[in-house]
Amino acid sequence: MSDTEFDTIEWHFDEDSGIGSVTLDRPDAMNAIDETMQREVIEAFDRFAELDDEADGVAVSAVVMDAAGDKAFSSGLDLGEMQGLDDHDEKKMIPDLFSDATDAIESYEAPVVAKVDGLCLGGGFEFAIACDFRYVSEDSTFGQPEVNFGLLPGGGAAQRLSTIIGVSQAKELCMTGKHISAEEALEYGAVNEVHPGEELDDAVDEFVNTLAEKPPLALRAIKDASNMTRQVGYEEAIEYGGHIWVTMSQTDDHAEGMEAFAEDREPEFHGR
Repeated sequence: MSDTEFDTIEWHFDEDSGIGSVTLDRPDAMNAIDETMQREVIEAFDRFAELDDEADGVAVSAVVMDAAGDKAFSSGLDLGEMQGLDDHDEKKMIPDLFSDATDAIESYEAPVVAKVDGLCLGGGFEFAIACDFRYVSEDSTFGQPEVNFGLLPGGGAAQRLSTIIGVSQAKELCMTGKHISAEEALEYGAVNEVHPGEELDDAVDEFVNTLAEKPPLALRAIKDASNMTRQVGYEEAIEYGGHIWVTMSQTDDHAEGMEAFAEDREPEFHGR
């Protein structure tokens, strides 16, 4: 097992399972996202990428993103850091850095699962929707309240939510700034599953372990192809997926999956 010291997050990697974790760790501030946390989240996913680069195959199967404390995943960006900024260039640094942080989550090659228990508002919700999956407790609350401060979400929430729950519902959440319950978020399609708080850890562990048993290169290819649909036209994305399929068909994991099926045994995937 490997751990790395940070100031506002906890970073962990289990070499045996290939599962990593990033824990927002400012519970006394409701895990408000300050500049340091944003930079550390970027560095955390860079370090997972470094593990992949150094491995013979793929090191990281999946990453769980959660938060310390029992009240909030995150209450959003630290508003105290925004006060007193008058210069255009200084203000521009806020959405630029935060967009880099959400992109670090979304663009990381392996699947990322948000485990949310408590308040998940503003920038916290943006962190969660930058993940590939969202497993949440039934006591969680979600919202994008930036409109109440005369702003729009700075990390791309309006855009990402539009692709997750549809344009009209994304506009509704962002324009009203209303808070919605976990069950409402499930009805919107903004989260994957809702569980009682005491069952959330087990539900996430079961799901992440299921991912970890799959061929990691295939998981990454699926994520890549899915995300590409947001960036190019539909037909281009389909063509892109076809190219990835050919590449994947030449991997050791594909050969192992085919042999295991023929021999009626469990496959052993190594990310090669």
